[in-house]
Amino acid sequence: MQGLKKVTKIKPRTNMINKIMSGRLGNQMFQYAAVRAYQIKYTPDEPLNLNFFSVYCEGGREEGFYNQLEQFNIAPHTVDKTPKLSPLQYILYAKYLAVCYLARYIHKKDNGLWRKAYDTKLAEKYQKHGLYLYSFYPFSATKARNKLFMGLYESAQYFNDIKPVIQEEFTPKHAKLDKNKDLYKIIETTNSVCVSIRRGDFLSSKFKSNHYVCTPEYFDEAIRVIKTKVENPRFVIFSDDIKWVRKNIKFPKGTVYEDGTDPVWEKLRLMYSCKHFIISNSTFSWWTQYLSRNNDKVVIAPDRWFNDNPMYEDIYEPNWTLINIDQLRRL
Repeated sequence: MQGLKKVTKIKPRTNMINKIMSGRLGNQMFQYAAVRAYQIKYTPDEPLNLNFFSVYCEGGREEGFYNQLEQFNIAPHTVDKTPKLSPLQYILYAKYLAVCYLARYIHKKDNGLWRKAYDTKLAEKYQKHGLYLYSFYPFSATKARNKLFMGLYESAQYFNDIKPVIQEEFTPKHAKLDKNKDLYKIIETTNSVCVSIRRGDFLSSKFKSNHYVCTPEYFDEAIRVIKTKVENPRFVIFSDDIKWVRKNIKFPKGTVYEDGTDPVWEKLRLMYSCKHFIISNSTFSWWTQYLSRNNDKVVIAPDRWFNDNPMYEDIYEPNWTLINIDQLRRL
């Protein structure tokens, strides 16, 4: 029939949950777990997109700055798609970034205090428009088509409601390495205590003053305390500097050491397979105890996460036993 125009169907916009990722595996796990909990609770039919561009800018693959979640059984998702935001979302996002940079310039140092005050004031407004730009709890639902998450979310409060799901999805895709058969046997048949000793960049001039919390004296005290709580503990040592640990920290007879050559997914599984934990102030160390299936686990931790940043109290779990770092330093 003449005079009729062909009608082109317009594909409906696809709603999407976008997460700007940062950091290495421990950080990535917190961020994924938080947005996964949001997805399950509010928008189970919306696809998840994890953007790792910022991770690549932080460092190289040899330093652990890449998509480390690809080694685990996480939910279906896309990777590195550019978030499609509305004009209003872009304006609000630009405003947030401007305030962040201005506040850091005024305060000279990012101690977290200004961020918490800013979050409390504007979080509800931004979340209404689909922008989750802070480490601020709780998340709320939004009618916005696309959501943008940009925060660390370093607390179990974001995802405790789906803990069994998170434990399952953070199971490595790969089988246990045969070379660790004897180590797994020790871990599974004794009152194994995972001791996580983080050194590496924590000892660098950039991070030492703030991050170096867990000294040899901390581990000495943690060993003493856990002996009062666990019968016949068998210590299993994990570190990014096993050679230094063997030389400088004295452990009881029968202690065993991971050899330091395992890929990160195997190391994580070895660690969370232990029954009890002495952790360091690192997110990777935190996840080893959270992924444990032992309901009666004992967890020893330092009573501060950083030396000069008081804003990380939410990372602590209520059942932990804490070692007083100031008291150790006075001895």
